[in-house]
Amino acid sequence: MPLKKILQNYQTGMAAYERCHPPSLTSQWQAFQSEVTEFFAQPTVSEGWDVLHSGGRFLCKLTGIPLYLLAWPTVYKHSQRYATRGCIRSQRNCEGRCCVPLSSKPSC
Repeated sequence: MPLKKILQNYQTGMAAYERCHPPSLTSQWQAFQSEVTEFFAQPTVSEGWDVLHSGGRFLCKLTGIPLYLLAWPTVYKHSQRYATRGCIRSQRNCEGRCCVPLSSKPSC
């Protein structure tokens, strides 16, 4: 998949998710803490990228710099999920409440 399409899917998917889960400094910090907890419970490379991604999103909220893009494997994973299922979350973690569909893609 071309880089432009990956980023487009990621940005569209994140926008859809954030419509129902508005990111705040507190929610971004909680998401980071949750990812760190998951990493310590199951230390894998994939979980490490998720920690970097959530930390980057928290720092982006503080600085406006999209540091989360450094966690490319997680960006790609979210992009692929959105492209195939219309939701950035895994099926295991999807809450099924992304309330504003941005396309005809099904929610998770």
